[in-house]
Amino acid sequence: MLRWLVFLLWLLPAAALAQATPATLVADRIDFDPTRLVASGDVEIFADGRILRAERVTYLRDEDRVLVEGPLVLVDADEAVLVADFASLSADLRGSVLQGARLVLADRLQIAAAEIAQGEEGRYTQLYNAVASSCTICEEGEVPVWQIRARRIVHDREERQIYFDQARFEVAGVPVAWLPRLRLPDPTLERSTGWLAPRFSSDDLLGTGVTAPYFITLGPSRDLTLAPFVTNREARSLGFRYRQAFNRGRLEVTGAVGEDEILDGETRGYVFVEGVYALPRDYRLVWDLEAVSDDDYFVQYSITDRDRLDSRVAIERVDRDSRFVAETILYESLRAGESNRFIPSRVVTIERQGRTRPDLIGGQALWTLQAHGRQRIASRVPPGEPSNSARDVLRASAAVDWQRSWVADSGLVWTGIGGLHLDAYNVRQDPTFDDQTFARAVPYAGLELRLPMTRRTGATREVLEPVLQFFFAPDNDPRTPDEDSLTPEFDEGNLFAPSRFAGRDTRELGSRINLGVGYTRYDASGWEIGGLVGRIIRADSLGQFRPGTGLDGDTSDWLLSVGASYRDRFHLLTRSTFDDGGTVSRSETSLVLLGENHSLDTQYTFLEGDATAGRPIDTSEWTLDASIGLGGDWTGRANWQYDFNTNDASRAGLGLTYRSDCVTVDFDVRRRFTSTTTLRPSTSFGLAVGLAGFGAEDRARRARKCGL
Repeated sequence: MLRWLVFLLWLLPAAALAQATPATLVADRIDFDPTRLVASGDVEIFADGRILRAERVTYLRDEDRVLVEGPLVLVDADEAVLVADFASLSADLRGSVLQGARLVLADRLQIAAAEIAQGEEGRYTQLYNAVASSCTICEEGEVPVWQIRARRIVHDREERQIYFDQARFEVAGVPVAWLPRLRLPDPTLERSTGWLAPRFSSDDLLGTGVTAPYFITLGPSRDLTLAPFVTNREARSLGFRYRQAFNRGRLEVTGAVGEDEILDGETRGYVFVEGVYALPRDYRLVWDLEAVSDDDYFVQYSITDRDRLDSRVAIERVDRDSRFVAETILYESLRAGESNRFIPSRVVTIERQGRTRPDLIGGQALWTLQAHGRQRIASRVPPGEPSNSARDVLRASAAVDWQRSWVADSGLVWTGIGGLHLDAYNVRQDPTFDDQTFARAVPYAGLELRLPMTRRTGATREVLEPVLQFFFAPDNDPRTPDEDSLTPEFDEGNLFAPSRFAGRDTRELGSRINLGVGYTRYDASGWEIGGLVGRIIRADSLGQFRPGTGLDGDTSDWLLSVGASYRDRFHLLTRSTFDDGGTVSRSETSLVLLGENHSLDTQYTFLEGDATAGRPIDTSEWTLDASIGLGGDWTGRANWQYDFNTNDASRAGLGLTYRSDCVTVDFDVRRRFTSTTTLRPSTSFGLAVGLAGFGAEDRARRARKCGL
């Protein structure tokens, strides 16, 4: 049979008057007389953004109606699809009555009904004796994981809401809840006021309870989430999150407030305030404010493991060749035995950096100007406390760091390095410095030699690069109040640095040689394997570095770093520092393994004991976070932290997730083994259930199926 194509056919005069654009009909066969038009065989009608597909369509001219014999499919422009056995439609395909029909919204939620009716304006769709589910509504008696049955369901296209009358919620066909009225967002709505998925929990300290978040939209740029939490042990808490977007910035406030039996009669809670706002001339105002009612709140409510808070307000600007920051930071320690009165809790810094290319000597220079102050709350040193317990410091600094490279014909890269760091201090409330104002200057100069060597074998490339650095700096320096350089580290990132100290209070002194050799292999298959070995040799040991850092003595420990990676699926990095006798002072190993149905992230850390750093014994710790697909829609999770010195676990957890096309169920159990004077070991359980198909989400679309 020849396929007939009618372009821009005026399907009927009434439709032509009602629509801004005509309807288009495509069919294998068209028959018509003065009273009716009959189209048959792969019929398609396009009208005002809607598409009707059927085997036979009859237009009744006198009634201005379209009768459609199914099976038929009616596709709307807003990702709504109607499937039915029979339909009676208006000429513009808006007003309709469909029998034995099913409505599919955004390929996420489907509603089956005995009858579906749409008004002429197309805003409301009413479904009678209906059942809704984002799981497949199966044939032959099978039931989906969950479904909602209702006497009537109304879909409001304009508000993108779904209303249920006399709703009954069923799980695996078993009724579990009855609701006379229910409102839920349709799958195309990203933000809507209403209840979110609840979370159930059980804890040794707080008891068994439930968190029921309620989301409130406050316009297109603001929203508020309230999360009441109640338990059987009289714990009452109200969590909250407020978010607002501005034309030039954003604001987010999160926190909670409540009472419990742990601190009976006291109000407990926390608040975090984060935001950024764009100022003129590319400056930014950034703030991050943090506060908590007591030291144990975060751990007891499983919010975070942080043991120090840092509230920060800053104005900053960063571009290609300059950086400016003016910031104030307020530190608050939550650690047992550490008093906020005797730590530098108030810190103010103003810093300007710039990068230039000097015309006279060439190369590149980085200059820095900084004003810095830190203050302790204590105004005097209490008996029995260290002499610096009340120390306040003001520091003004200026620095310039320069380097320039030349490449010889042999491929040898010569780099000249030099710099000068100037600092002026005013120290108060520390008898060691006797309220002194003093200055210091630390110049340095250096020469670096690199000889990169490359070998190619087919598509594989290997690079071997020995590096030798000579640094010259003074051997003595006025004593300074060191508080920002207390924990120097030795790794591949600073092996060839002018100074191993991260801050400005202490600069590395003395003449020394930094040497090392690196190797990297780039394989065409995606593998990348490399390593670095090196050490530092000094003219004299000046006692700047503590034992345990790997940097003390005339010669540092050997640094060995080895890494391997395969695209984004496998990453291995291990680094160690050890002396000539093979005794390891520090070792770290990290492994990340990612696959389609599994993930592994594990680290091992060993640190030699260092009493001056607050670590009287060795640290040997292993952490693990892993997940694996268990088949079907099930995923198992595990996390672990183990201390090899005490042969005890610090924490452990197991989790199980069921995630299908229509539902997510998360169950987890966590155990904290550590204890303090105010905390005892505890076990907690958590359960959360989320239904797909209501409200927009980033869940990947999966093949639909019935049952578990």
